[in-house]
Amino acid sequence: MLLYAAALSVGACGPDPGGAQSVRFTETPAAPLSTAEPSATPPPSSTPACAESAGRIEAFTYSGVVVDEAVPVRVYFPPCYDVGETRYPVAYLLHGKPYDESHWDELGVGSAADQGIASGEWPPFLLVLPLQPEPIFTNSDGGPWSYEEELIEGLVPFVDGTFRTDPRAEARALVGISRGGIWALEIGFRNPSIFATVGALSPALSVNHARLAFDPFQLARQAEELPAQVLLVAGDSDWARGATERLAATLTESGRSVTLEIVPGAHEDPTWRAALERVLSFLSSAWQSFNEAGIPPRSSIP
Repeated sequence: MLLYAAALSVGACGPDPGGAQSVRFTETPAAPLSTAEPSATPPPSSTPACAESAGRIEAFTYSGVVVDEAVPVRVYFPPCYDVGETRYPVAYLLHGKPYDESHWDELGVGSAADQGIASGEWPPFLLVLPLQPEPIFTNSDGGPWSYEEELIEGLVPFVDGTFRTDPRAEARALVGISRGGIWALEIGFRNPSIFATVGALSPALSVNHARLAFDPFQLARQAEELPAQVLLVAGDSDWARGATERLAATLTESGRSVTLEIVPGAHEDPTWRAALERVLSFLSSAWQSFNEAGIPPRSSIP
């Protein structure tokens, strides 16, 4: 396991308050869903009548598999999640450094999701906001005993086994900010059978010194298969812009599909907050296109 370069501290920025959504903490562990294999056809998306106009974010923990501790994770539930048996697409949102699992919540992702779902522009979905625990968040670059293993072997099975997710890779997305953006690209590019959609906001590629097997540039060139949908976002005055554009060019030159968005702003919370609608719209469009293509379901545990 290679130590991640200390130069990543360049990407650290203080928290930007505002836009935080209230959180209701659970006092007992979430009850797991049935472990039975999902039926050949996911349940229909219609649900009984429900008057809820907003979703909610709740806090949980799951048992770490690489770190020997309970790992905090927040989950956004769309309006009317508790009504019916619908299974939902899910996006895993990875925070930047030196933030924690509250980062995306503080950016206002719950409020943005509520607005898009209420307007009918986006389908209902779940959002998973995990803590990426140290030292593996900063000091590993993939493979065994890294955050890749923690997410794939610990977090995803917990989420699929506890909440009503659509277990298809095509209904599962992974998105990260800065250092979390590196993890989203590395994990997503190495695991397209688990995540069919991947995104990175201001990925800290210029200070990433991973081994070749875990380097997003190398994976973009040589991986046999990549996620079907890739989104890259950077600010126009963002120190991460140059490397983000180079990765987009590498993907294009290698015949891969990628969407690049350059938005106003620097490497900071206001830039990422302003990009929330773009990100959620991209994910929703990807899920819709997969559904229209009639992608068959896969098993619930990777």
